[in-house]
Amino acid sequence: MAREYHYLWTYDLEASPEALWPLVSDTNRFNRDTGQPAIEMLGTQGGTRHVRFKLPIIKIEWDEEPFEWTYPYRFGIVRRYHSGPLAEMRVDCRLEPRVPSGTRLSYEVWARPANPLGYLAIPMGIGFYSAQRFKDTFHYYDQIASRGGTALTIPRERHLSPSGHARLQALSRELTQQGVDEKILVNLYEFLHRADDISVQRMRPYALADAWRLPRRKVLEAFLRATRLSALDMYWELLCPECRGTSEGHGKLSEVNSHSHCKTCNIDFTVNFDHNVEVVFRPNPSVRAVDENLEFCVGSPQRQPHVVVSHIVPAGEELPFRTVLDEGRYSLRASGLLGFQALMATPQGSDSLIARASSQGWPREETNISLTPRLNLINQTDEARTFDLVRTAWSDQAATAADVTALQVFRDLFASEVLRPGEEISVGSVTLMFTDLRGSTRLYQQIGDAPAFGRVREHFKLLEEAVAAEGGNIVKTMGDSVMAAFRNPSAALRAIWAAQLKMSGSEPRLWLKVGIHQGPCIVVNLNDRLDYFGSTVNVAARLPAFSNGGEVILSESIHNDYEVQGFLEKNARPNSLERFNGEVKGFNVPLALWRMKL
Repeated sequence: MAREYHYLWTYDLEASPEALWPLVSDTNRFNRDTGQPAIEMLGTQGGTRHVRFKLPIIKIEWDEEPFEWTYPYRFGIVRRYHSGPLAEMRVDCRLEPRVPSGTRLSYEVWARPANPLGYLAIPMGIGFYSAQRFKDTFHYYDQIASRGGTALTIPRERHLSPSGHARLQALSRELTQQGVDEKILVNLYEFLHRADDISVQRMRPYALADAWRLPRRKVLEAFLRATRLSALDMYWELLCPECRGTSEGHGKLSEVNSHSHCKTCNIDFTVNFDHNVEVVFRPNPSVRAVDENLEFCVGSPQRQPHVVVSHIVPAGEELPFRTVLDEGRYSLRASGLLGFQALMATPQGSDSLIARASSQGWPREETNISLTPRLNLINQTDEARTFDLVRTAWSDQAATAADVTALQVFRDLFASEVLRPGEEISVGSVTLMFTDLRGSTRLYQQIGDAPAFGRVREHFKLLEEAVAAEGGNIVKTMGDSVMAAFRNPSAALRAIWAAQLKMSGSEPRLWLKVGIHQGPCIVVNLNDRLDYFGSTVNVAARLPAFSNGGEVILSESIHNDYEVQGFLEKNARPNSLERFNGEVKGFNVPLALWRMKL
């Protein structure tokens, strides 16, 4: 057997393992920063990826096993080569907390040559060249992490050409005239000018807003306006519910299907606007050209940040370790076995857990564990299993299709962005508000057609402004009625509160009959616009009938919402809330409703 070369490098760093992990475990960026060439994905089979370097002369191809990792302490990978100077390479990276602070990072490599060239390439390429690049890169990451920085805040060389610079400056002036915050434009300019290609390949507005410490919705709306002016390009990515990687990417909403297939997981899944469709952005080529397919690693822990632990445990063996968790729900799964063990991470949870994968299945009850638990994974089956500890909640830094399509700015700027006719996509929860103008017929009789028509149009304008100010959108108008959609209940209540206040300030007063309800819906293309259908819509549309005018009818779920309760405590007048049961057409039993005077 060929000789196996072994290298171990250790570094004492100032930042904690948690702070270093997002940088160190992002092997796509790390491989680029340490001078490795770009790669090309050739295919996937059984979780193993077939990959090759993009090199003009020498051909290097390999099979790459899935990464194994434990956040934030360790990750490793195995590559088995089909061509080139190497036969196999294994990497193991460990981050151990130092006392009283800091991290001892150990990076270990085992490499076996495949031919005489390998006996030269390994000592020179890994033992000498990579050793120095690894040292420089890890210490550079430590500087960033010690300052509280992230991959999004790493300064790089300047990228904008003189023409790109001039175009972006001109578009920024136009965006300023449209009311976009100057702080957002300054940060966007610096990001497009200084960020590397990996960062601008897939710009996530919520993640950038957090890094810039600016309001998420304002940044998202700025990105939409910049897209309309061709400073940015917008893409709709379909995310696999298992690995949460991108299964498809589309430049138009009309290209999105209600079903998709993940090649990595080899599963079909139904698309949902809340979770499976994320809106991302890239610079328009006229501002900055970016190779969207540029990659240096096809898999790493940072591509699946929701997976805290991923380890292969051989048949009949066990694996003890510690990890760090955020508060919340998790699921522990084992490949090839149905079901999962439900876990709740809390400060008061148990400090240890023994998890057994067997033919008997998983425990049915939810288990409480601490935020720094010691886990022991035991494989009681007759074949190797991959254990995954997965954070149940989806990333709240994803600007989903449900978020974007709920904005009035999106409706105004991208009226043609609709689903393909006949396509239906679900949205897990949307807040719907229906309004009706009380006594509009009497108004025409009292003040005449022209003045009354002007007042009705004014009421539409006030509603649209109030809805847009709270991140909602007007779905459609029907006579004197309005249907509006929001991402959360409190936004709908604040919007109608502000609108009614303005309407009641002039004579003759206009009073609205309002109903607010939330729940799952179906998003469709109706008359070339996005519309909602389903029982949630049917209930919401019938609620204004219970109002006498100047009142909003809240469904039980709206009333019980935490943020709505906070709003009511501050704004509702004493005795202005009344609970009652209302009979809604299509429902066999009366619904619990709340009437609130505006």
